[in-house]
Amino acid sequence: MSQISRERLAEEYGYLAQIAEELEKEITLAQSLVAEVEAAISALKNINSLEDSKEILVPVSSGVYIRANVKKQEKFLVAIARDILVEKTFEETLDFLSKRKEELNQLIQKRVDDLNKIVSRIREIEGMIKATK
Repeated sequence: MSQISRERLAEEYGYLAQIAEELEKEITLAQSLVAEVEAAISALKNINSLEDSKEILVPVSSGVYIRANVKKQEKFLVAIARDILVEKTFEETLDFLSKRKEELNQLIQKRVDDLNKIVSRIREIEGMIKATK
């Protein structure tokens, strides 16, 4: 293998390693968002099952909470875009969150597939470089 070929493989290796790192970050972020959606679904179901008003802790910021009284809600405000809220019923809100979760899971699966292809190519390049030493 020529020096130029080795240099090209090294460049490709570096490029793919950067892409793999970005994909891993994107997967981690999407997994965090799925966990948030699941927590929201759980919270909505709990609120919907309330008979009477109940005191809960509401997070304000990192480690800071306020006490609030919550009662069963008929409508929820759902952010559909930046600074745009739409009022939805309980069922519509659950449907919105379920669709969001499904979209995120599809994104995760696509990124995992992409990452696996890149890792496979990285290993192939490693083998080619080791074979030339």
